[in-house]
Amino acid sequence: MTTPGARLQEFSAIRFRNCGVFLARGCAQRRSLRVLLASLVLSSGALSGPSSLVLAQQPAASAPGGTSSTAPAPGRRSTDTYYFDPKLLDLGRVLPPAPTDDSAITKSEIASMLQIQRDRTPQQAARASADAAVNIYRFADALGNPAPFKKELLPKTDALFARVMYEEGAVVQAGKRSFARPRPFVLEPRIDPIVAKPPNDSYPSGHTIWARTAALILADMVPERRAQILARADEYSYNRVVAGVHYPTDVESGKLAGTALAAFLFASPGFQADHAAAKEELRQALGLPAPAGTRAASDSQTKNAPTVH
Repeated sequence: MTTPGARLQEFSAIRFRNCGVFLARGCAQRRSLRVLLASLVLSSGALSGPSSLVLAQQPAASAPGGTSSTAPAPGRRSTDTYYFDPKLLDLGRVLPPAPTDDSAITKSEIASMLQIQRDRTPQQAARASADAAVNIYRFADALGNPAPFKKELLPKTDALFARVMYEEGAVVQAGKRSFARPRPFVLEPRIDPIVAKPPNDSYPSGHTIWARTAALILADMVPERRAQILARADEYSYNRVVAGVHYPTDVESGKLAGTALAAFLFASPGFQADHAAAKEELRQALGLPAPAGTRAASDSQTKNAPTVH
């Protein structure tokens, strides 16, 4: 019986063989993505000033808690606001073009997916089906399944990732429309998904964008578990191929897009404020030391400092 770890390694070999050609065709877009990420890093410390390169164009509004965001539509929840204008991250400009339906890459991917469909175990199918859910709590095992990692115990953390999910949804749907790649089960009727068939386009994978973005944020909050968090994000993304709803190249492009989205978020002052509060809340709930620069850390240092007479 093939183990999940071995299957993931096999998938990695397939994806690098196929995606090497795929990504080579998009090298210009990858250079654009690197320039985009570099500019975000250079400008992240000055976003609130006149030298902001990315976010100065966005209309700011006061969100709950005093953070900056794009104004929500009337009647929406407080989490349904944007940290930056999602139109600024145009996936149609930064991602490689999707493989065409009749390309050798697409044909090879379909053959690989049919083989995965034949070989997947009930355990793998169950895991892939469960990973159709989109929420941060699918990363619980990457944190060691801590009991406090629950929505009701982490209101700030839950609200942060709800807003990230809302932002991701706007970015990915516009991107999918740009490429209009049909789902694998549309091109090949023998592919029988084990999850609900998504009605939208295939490229890039929205679940993968979410997983990569959420993983980078969560890993920044809990760097002690960074390797496990990123590995879990890769498994979560691969499970979209196991489930029969995405090509491997959808997943690869989703990782690029998720990295770009995370960079935009880390550069947003509103996100920075919410992230700091959520990070402190999460680390306290997990029994980890307070992050440097927080009030709790400062109080701890003061309490443990030697008395000077």
